[in-house]
Amino acid sequence: MSGRGHQDFPASEIIWKNGSEPGIQYTRFNMDAEEPTSPSIIMSRFGPGAEVPAHTHDSNYFEYIIEGSQTVGKQIFQAGDVRLVKGGTGYGPIKVGPDGCFVLIVFQNGSLANTIPMPREKPPALTPA
Repeated sequence: MSGRGHQDFPASEIIWKNGSEPGIQYTRFNMDAEEPTSPSIIMSRFGPGAEVPAHTHDSNYFEYIIEGSQTVGKQIFQAGDVRLVKGGTGYGPIKVGPDGCFVLIVFQNGSLANTIPMPREKPPALTPA
């Protein structure tokens, strides 16, 4: 963490952004704004019934279900459950339960946290010159 030894964010000052799908909001904190590969912390709020298509991330990550529930593929996760996912692992779709879902996610490498839709696009084949 650069600058001051700590940063404080009262709940009323946290900036929530709209996610890629309807009914999803998130906020992101980087452990060290000057080091893009430092861990990145995401809090996401999912409205009841929200859905996220199958995807992956290139970073390992930890996810803790704070409130509500979500089904990832065929597995149901509820408040208190933890997911540890290796970077590059595809999963989903995610289907949020009737009470919504609130999660905390920590990406090991913040520069690799972006969502990558599945299936991944293959690079174009090289043609002989």
